[in-house]
Amino acid sequence: MSLEVENDIIRINNQLCDFSKDGTFFAIAYQSNLIIKSNKKFDTIHSFIFPDIIEYLEWSRNSEYILCANIKKAIIQVYSIHYPEWKYKLIEGSAGLESVNWSPDSKYILTLSDFNIQISIWSLENQSVIHIQNVKSFFHKLYFSPNGDKLAVVVSIESKDNIEIYKTDIWKLNKKLICGHLNSIDGICWSPNSELLCIWSSFSDETKLIIYSTIFERDIAVFYPAQFQNLKGIENVTWMPSGQLLAVTGFNEMIVLLNHVTWKPLLHLYLEPIIKENYLNKVYEERIIQLNFSNKSTNYYNKYILEEKSERPINIKIGRKNNIERLSIAKFDILEFSSCGQYLAIKHQLYPTTLWIWNIIDDYLDYLLLENAIVAAKWNPTRAHLLIFCECVRIFEWTPHNANCISSPRNITILDARWHPQGNFLLLCGYNKAIIYQIENK
Repeated sequence: MSLEVENDIIRINNQLCDFSKDGTFFAIAYQSNLIIKSNKKFDTIHSFIFPDIIEYLEWSRNSEYILCANIKKAIIQVYSIHYPEWKYKLIEGSAGLESVNWSPDSKYILTLSDFNIQISIWSLENQSVIHIQNVKSFFHKLYFSPNGDKLAVVVSIESKDNIEIYKTDIWKLNKKLICGHLNSIDGICWSPNSELLCIWSSFSDETKLIIYSTIFERDIAVFYPAQFQNLKGIENVTWMPSGQLLAVTGFNEMIVLLNHVTWKPLLHLYLEPIIKENYLNKVYEERIIQLNFSNKSTNYYNKYILEEKSERPINIKIGRKNNIERLSIAKFDILEFSSCGQYLAIKHQLYPTTLWIWNIIDDYLDYLLLENAIVAAKWNPTRAHLLIFCECVRIFEWTPHNANCISSPRNITILDARWHPQGNFLLLCGYNKAIIYQIENK
């Protein structure tokens, strides 16, 4: 595969650009300007002026609307693609603004106030507002079921944590889960089919994971990390896209994959700092090659490649934490399944320049050992194709067959990317620049 540039550099605010959900348009925010472009000719369709500097943007799921927000000043404005003269503006007010999101049906806007005082649900149709109170301050995002029918909220009243589940069509409380078996609720996530809700306690004396079924309206399984001797606590939980496996991470660089039938550990992986002998594992290391411009020239330039290493063992670089971070717990900051579910991309803060790619069907690993800290890794939404970004002017590409190092266009430092839903091109994002890249299959 190769990447080919399709357009000039686009100026943006802090990586604020994204494709519409249907892939027809893409939006970019620059200062107070919101620009909507076509994905076919890359020409400007609409240009809107926001009342202040744009700090956040999000497409509605039906791709008809896009919202912009200034979080500091708690200003939100919604624009319509098909009716550009229409707009909807709201100001959160004295409660302040922590975050803002679309409802799955694109009819409401949900705002989370400062200090999680409340969730406000604003109707675009009649300008009414509904509030959900006592949201636990630990949570800074909204947990919609993948089918969009339900919203799960962790509420804390008199130091007791429980779950409230709301139906998103009428915003009425549908179910309240009294989680008396958990000392605290430190995380929740929905299964891909929206039928199961994972609820876990991370730091209490008795750490556990509860699997609650919305079909049977009861707990159907409980997983205790203490019964699996190598896993220490629960840091996070991530589902395979098919829902057949559940990845549970601990606070000791351990990942356990649970079977969705028995809810017992099926596989586990410990991120060891040494790569040992295994004939299936591949190790790709970033290397510099010095090339001169001509045989007579003494001028050299550096070319970067990913070279497959055959020697073992290989030591993995351990990162140095600064004084500010010294008291915090190092965590997994990348844990993403490929769209097919066969591969799991993993990065841990202890090893900032190393990416593990776990083939969970055949249970072997590919390693990418890079020179700079990895800041993002994004799977192609249509196939097993991964792009990795560091704070440098290079992009790293991985497929099950090989890994490559690609020079970024115009020497832009690429920090992240937004894939088009069809996986054939993407927006590469720098600090305040973006560029469109086309994917070519060879």
